Amino acid sequence: MNQFVKPLLVFSFFILVLSSCKKKEIALPDNLVNFEASAQGFEGNEVEVKINLSRATDVAIPLTVSLTPTKVTYGNEFTTSVSPVNATLQLTIAAGQSGTSFKVIKNPSVFLNGDETIEFKITSAAPAVLGSNLDFKLTFGAITSQGSTLTLEGKTAESNYTNMVYVDLSGNKQTPVNRKSWNIGLTGDGQYRVVLNPSYQTTAVATDKTDINAVTLANPGSSTELNHNVSDAATATLVDSWEGDLTKTVFAEVSANESENKVYLISFEGSKDKDKWFKVKVNRNGTTGYRIQYARLNESSIKTLDVTKNADFNLMFVSLENNKVVEAEPRKASWDFYWAFSTYNSGLGSPYWFQDFVVSNRAGGVKVAEVTSVTYEAFGEANLTGLQFSINQDAIGSKWRVTTGAGIRTDRFYVIQDGAGNIYKLKFVSMGLGSDGGERGKPVVEFKLLKKA
Repeated sequence: MNQFVKPLLVFSFFILVLSSCKKKEIALPDNLVNFEASAQGFEGNEVEVKINLSRATDVAIPLTVSLTPTKVTYGNEFTTSVSPVNATLQLTIAAGQSGTSFKVIKNPSVFLNGDETIEFKITSAAPAVLGSNLDFKLTFGAITSQGSTLTLEGKTAESNYTNMVYVDLSGNKQTPVNRKSWNIGLTGDGQYRVVLNPSYQTTAVATDKTDINAVTLANPGSSTELNHNVSDAATATLVDSWEGDLTKTVFAEVSANESENKVYLISFEGSKDKDKWFKVKVNRNGTTGYRIQYARLNESSIKTLDVTKNADFNLMFVSLENNKVVEAEPRKASWDFYWAFSTYNSGLGSPYWFQDFVVSNRAGGVKVAEVTSVTYEAFGEANLTGLQFSINQDAIGSKWRVTTGAGIRTDRFYVIQDGAGNIYKLKFVSMGLGSDGGERGKPVVEFKLLKKA
């Protein structure tokens, strides 16, 4: 072979290989567009309707969504945040985003029976590809969903587990909340209890002092190390009960006698410099709420924040970092479980922080059973007889997945009874590990109504 021909053939071969690799790298699957849910009911005077892509887009994608109201008229009983033209909404998913949304606003001065509806349909979305969930039905009253598939929006550009995602099965909806938006929660019922944010790697300990001004960096009133140490089982006392038992919180029940309430030290994010810890004293504020005194451990100026109880919610939430009360959870009757980055037992008895942790709404009356003896597809209402339900908030916990191998455990699913008595079966479809085709931080769940209350 000619000495010049052989190198030329070798060079051509490498060009073909590189060209082939390049083609494989850009051969992405279709980017599908879908409504987040197929049906939803109204709570309050407005509802946000979300439309998602299967991945973020690198170009702007125009959407056309038709709307068909029944027993209501646009401009009289309702409006939308984007004005329709010829019974269609023109929306855009911006470059770099993985979805968009619009709001439906109910006229609060108009009485409705609750059977009024609006049907929305995605009719075009080029260059994205139309998915399988293109229809969305909004009912102007509460609904009891027959079941659906939801992609939980835990992931943001910040991380795979930015949000705690609250799921309401009967309402067929999810509510993402930034997990770092609060530090402590205060019970809204007749009890006076304080809980730590398990999704913010929070630990706490009681000092030997009741005067917050006497607690200083030099004399903190406790020698306990709050920062994370997974090998020390004694650190289990620095976090609230795994099961959600409110009688087993780090904070003792808040006494009506202020002199009995200890000052507590609080750390968060797993490992905080001691001068960044908070010193906190919580007292009752009459019979209507709480009065919180707090400051950083190295600060002498004490802040005060009053929090009013609201029995419609499990908890009222406080951001000590931002000096305010925040909304960080739906009403207690409007969620069944949340998915989050959360505190749990390491297996050594010490606190450990898990991604993809599922917490059920124990305080809202939710009960959960794990099923391994029958397949999800075969399980029906008749199989409910003899099923053992748990009230513990970690009934699902981390048991539904492993972080090696396949990811989701396909040998089990869960039966959930909500606070109203509706019973659903629930399985996890994908989570972005193994070969499930999902995305980490956006787990997919499928659920189906078994028995209506």
